Amino acid sequence: MARTARPGSLVVGRVSGAAELADAIIDLVAGGSVADGDRLPSTRALAEQTGLSRGTVVRAFDELSAAGFVVSTQGSGTRVAAGAGQAARAGARTRGISRTSSSSPLMRQGTRTSSPEVPAATTASPAPAPPAPAPPAPRRGRSPRDLRPGIPDASLIDDRAWRSAVRAAAAQGLAGLNPWEEPSPALRVAVADHLRRHRGIAAGDPVLFDSSRSAIAALCAAFAAGQQGPAGGGAVRFHTEDPGYRGAVLMAREQGLEVRFHPAEPGGLDAARLGSEPAIVFTTPAHQFPLGHRMSVDRRVALVEWARRTGSLVIEDDYDGEFRYGVAPLPALVSLPAATDHVAYVGTSSKSVAPDLRVAWCLPPTAMRRDVERWLAVHRRGPSTLPAEALAAFITSGAMDRHLARAARVYSDRRSRLVAALRRERPDLEVTGVEAGLHLCVVLPGYDDDEVVRELERAGWRTRSLSGQSAQHAVSGLVLSYARLSSRDAADFAVELRRVLERLGSGGTPTTRTPTVLES
Repeated sequence: MARTARPGSLVVGRVSGAAELADAIIDLVAGGSVADGDRLPSTRALAEQTGLSRGTVVRAFDELSAAGFVVSTQGSGTRVAAGAGQAARAGARTRGISRTSSSSPLMRQGTRTSSPEVPAATTASPAPAPPAPAPPAPRRGRSPRDLRPGIPDASLIDDRAWRSAVRAAAAQGLAGLNPWEEPSPALRVAVADHLRRHRGIAAGDPVLFDSSRSAIAALCAAFAAGQQGPAGGGAVRFHTEDPGYRGAVLMAREQGLEVRFHPAEPGGLDAARLGSEPAIVFTTPAHQFPLGHRMSVDRRVALVEWARRTGSLVIEDDYDGEFRYGVAPLPALVSLPAATDHVAYVGTSSKSVAPDLRVAWCLPPTAMRRDVERWLAVHRRGPSTLPAEALAAFITSGAMDRHLARAARVYSDRRSRLVAALRRERPDLEVTGVEAGLHLCVVLPGYDDDEVVRELERAGWRTRSLSGQSAQHAVSGLVLSYARLSSRDAADFAVELRRVLERLGSGGTPTTRTPTVLES
């Protein structure tokens, strides 16, 4: 049975700020003085004990929550998250490693980002929430019966807040801005603050792109330029999970890399499979696309250590990292020891806001930063100025935090209703990826998932086959987004899927095709 830390029972020593307090608590967790599930003192009690202001203690708790070490539940206080001890002993900390020095042009500007009133941990909290009221019907874009992944529900965004952000961006004018060489200083500061508060990452000065694909291409090109390839002078290898994100594979091949596929596993990519040569690894540890697995702490640590030992680069695509349901966030790879020179973090606004903003960011290793920025300037793949400035205003006003808090509640409810409907109609089916993100997978062994997709489309449902995301390790199933799915449509879809599977029977020909675009 988990111990319960009484208010005032933490002995944290002398600390002078939020960062030191957060690190002191993690040290206690790592040493076993505080265990997973233990309740921490209230912010008021800890402020009195340490002599810090309550606001400073709140900021420390926010950083601990963002990094996945604590979980706050209304009525139950703040407790140490499950798995926090293992992560702390592995060396994870809240603030990661800063990728820039105080002498960088961005930091010298002295730009400040106002902290919104909504706590950053709101979206990460696994506290159960009552079913959210149905939002207004989507005004544009895909049909609600289009369950293909990739598009959030833009109708959840507060129109007034977004229009205000756009007006603020337009009022600044365009004179003096160079999107190709120095994209949006305001957005870089806003994103850095957002990552610190929501993901526990000391981002420093992010490099801005128009998409995660562009960021991946720049990282591949920069790393390959400094390598001779494996023994024998071959191309630099690019390791990735299968099934996985096809866009990353396409970018790697455009840069002339040799793609190696590894079967996706529940615990994440196994570093023991990767060999001893310098290489690039692409992974989505927060919510593996498309199966939805979360990489375990052990494998996170092993992967970063492998990269350090071999002189490799890990590209951490924080896919769907903003949304988690009933689980605490795990430390980002980039926050682990030894990650600073070997892990590049990539994020995007495509799920948190909308993909048509075309804004992404990257935290490259310091040694690669100049090459990444040079690629960006040559290829002109930075975000457009007005959307970037609008997103910066949206974040700094606090509207982004409020949007994420509301969206997390709505998406959690939609996910729960779809999972319940699927289990009601076909309790024998395996459903994966339900802990995070905006999509899940239904595994369909024995079925041709392309045929299932075609039958569902005849009934008015757009879905995506799981085998279509595979190159060498085909898995039959469906990839289903619930981002725009109403409760009634969730029930109707589950009924239609049961009917389709009954018509096709379990004796259908399993999927065996390999998509040409992904052949290795």
